[in-house]
Amino acid sequence: MIPVRQADSVDILLVLEGTFPYVRGGVSSWVNRLILGFPEYRFGVIFLGSTIEDYTAKPYTLPDNVCYYAEYFLYGASDHSGNNHHSKVSTSELSAVADAHHEMKKCLSKCEAGVDISQYGKVFNISQKAFFENRKVWDYFIECYSEIPDQPSFVDYFWTIRGMHAPLWFLQMAMQNAPESRIIHCPSTGYAGYLGALLSKAGDLPLIISEHGIYTKERRIDLMLARWIHEDEEFLRQAGRMHYLRHLWIRFFEFIGRLTYQQAQHIINLYSGVVELQIADGADQQKLCTIPNGIPVENFITCRFPFAERKNIVALVGRVVPIKDIKTFIRAAKLIQQAETDTPEFWIAGPIEEDEEYYQECLLLVEHLGLGEKVKFLGYVPVQDVLSQVRLTVLSSISEGLPLSVLESFAAGVPVVATDVGSCRELVYGTSKEDSTEPAGKIVPIANPNALAKEIHSLLNDSDTWTFCSKNAVDRVEQNYREEYMFASYRSLYQAGMAN
Repeated sequence: MIPVRQADSVDILLVLEGTFPYVRGGVSSWVNRLILGFPEYRFGVIFLGSTIEDYTAKPYTLPDNVCYYAEYFLYGASDHSGNNHHSKVSTSELSAVADAHHEMKKCLSKCEAGVDISQYGKVFNISQKAFFENRKVWDYFIECYSEIPDQPSFVDYFWTIRGMHAPLWFLQMAMQNAPESRIIHCPSTGYAGYLGALLSKAGDLPLIISEHGIYTKERRIDLMLARWIHEDEEFLRQAGRMHYLRHLWIRFFEFIGRLTYQQAQHIINLYSGVVELQIADGADQQKLCTIPNGIPVENFITCRFPFAERKNIVALVGRVVPIKDIKTFIRAAKLIQQAETDTPEFWIAGPIEEDEEYYQECLLLVEHLGLGEKVKFLGYVPVQDVLSQVRLTVLSSISEGLPLSVLESFAAGVPVVATDVGSCRELVYGTSKEDSTEPAGKIVPIANPNALAKEIHSLLNDSDTWTFCSKNAVDRVEQNYREEYMFASYRSLYQAGMAN
């Protein structure tokens, strides 16, 4: 665990879920740079994680201007319901639970223009012990269960309800211990956004949501792929049906996303292509604005080498997790090995600790395909060490926002072959018809090893096209994605929020 830092007040309170300071790269890197980019402000950080055992990588060092730091593991074993350990539940307290669930259904049906988020804090009036053990609450959830048309196992239903609600008492503790602040800033919705919304409402504070990926969309993907939701064979044979518990989890995250959007003053996206998704998930269009990611371009100038001076290596820079679809990259590597006599090496440079099961599956796939000599998992390494050597980088994700790994590759003059997700198309081909004639790499469909292998092979074997793409990559990142441009936009938001 990272040592707690205490402060009575901060300027900006960041509420983070599963990212900085424990997870390397991506959003964590962005948060770290954001804090360092505003040394004049005093930051507070509340980190929300799953269980402490899930975070084994070396964490970031907290910058000096982080004056407050606290962490909460939402699925820890302890009962963190404060001093309220009684198991009694009054009629009014039980009504608060029923009302909260009723309002959730109305909110998701989109028939309500707005919901008072403060009423959801009333569930905290019941202790965690009472919520899970009191007979009145138990009877209430049995009644809810009886209304489900296609009933799942009651045991599965019970543990699903428990899993959804258990984090609420940790969020209560986080609220009670949080310092006074002038602005609440969350890089996502989800539990972090929900806590940010509660803090914003309680303190009448501006709330900024910066969505690097659309949280509810990514949770939908995770839940559709989740193997811990049991479905019997008969159910799986019924095409087009979704298991009730899978659907319940999706609706839960949609709900807290809508509450977060409602409370926010500013909802930031990284590129205009996600505006329709945000509106569909409940965002008010008047709150939306676009602030692209930016990177310190100057840090990558020393990585710029011509084609001939680079090694025959293709790298994927990213976490080893299902949403990055590492397996498609590995399968593409096998296809290239079969097609070429001078097979390149394939590096996977990113943390391997986040999903140990998926990492082991990737290792088995490498072994099964006979790629042990060609595919290397490097773990977390400084990105400049990778980009100064390789000829190409690959992004094979099934979902992204505006990936920093692509911008970093561009800044190093390394072309990218990326799947058609998030903002990757406009990064690689530009935002105008003129830009489309100046590509910085190639775009391929998701989960298509053949298309990925084809474009990797094409760029590796055409030094003229590679050089053309390399120049375009550098030009594009220098003109549009500098870190100072991003900082200027956030400085305006921070100053406006603090002026109120």
